[in-house]
Amino acid sequence: MSQGLASIPRIVFGSATAAQTVLATQDAAIRAPLSTTRRIGILSLAPHASVTPLALQVTRAITARRPESVLTVDVTPDGDLARALEVAETAPNETRAGARTTAEALTGLEDRRGIVGLRPPATGDPVGAWLAEAAPITRFFDVAVTDFGAHHPLADLGSCAALSDVVCLVADASRAAAENARAVVPAIQALAERPAVVLALTETDPDSSAVARAIAATSSHPVVFIPRAPRAARRAVLSLAAALVAGGREVTA
Repeated sequence: MSQGLASIPRIVFGSATAAQTVLATQDAAIRAPLSTTRRIGILSLAPHASVTPLALQVTRAITARRPESVLTVDVTPDGDLARALEVAETAPNETRAGARTTAEALTGLEDRRGIVGLRPPATGDPVGAWLAEAAPITRFFDVAVTDFGAHHPLADLGSCAALSDVVCLVADASRAAAENARAVVPAIQALAERPAVVLALTETDPDSSAVARAIAATSSHPVVFIPRAPRAARRAVLSLAAALVAGGREVTA
């Protein structure tokens, strides 16, 4: 049974001590040293308004807690994440493509308050764009977050997921959408690259919490419920970021 969802009520309704313990544990997980780059991919099965906001919030949660800059990649057709970060389209660069040092990897890129944004030209091929522009430089960062947008399981979802160590699969916390997302998880985990998966279920109606609990109760991977209430949502994003940085491992007290 996943414990990710269960941690939220403890924060919201539990004692102050319990809440602080959970928050401190998740904070420590995000700050923990990493031996290799943690490549985080955020995507959905169908167009979803929460993918880009979650990518942005997760990036900021990580950046606020780690001394190293975070690479943030936007390979979506619309480029909304890049726009939110005020990152212009990134022209290909030979020095960056053949980077052997951090300085070379940063050629043509700007570090804005700990976030290095990369927006490859939109070509309709997110996998090709990522391999050409992000793959040569991710090793120079401790954490790389990519907004892949929406991808159908029968199209290129698997190819996008394979580029990540941890996949954050975003879906509505409605029964049909949540069950469809959960059904895809084993296929992602079975890829040759063996990415871990964290399921982020966003609130849509009063039944959403119950749906998310039901999914979490029968899932072996982390399930994080993202409520609408701003304060609870911020805490849920912290839980999500901790699970992603920890490599798809549940982080609780």
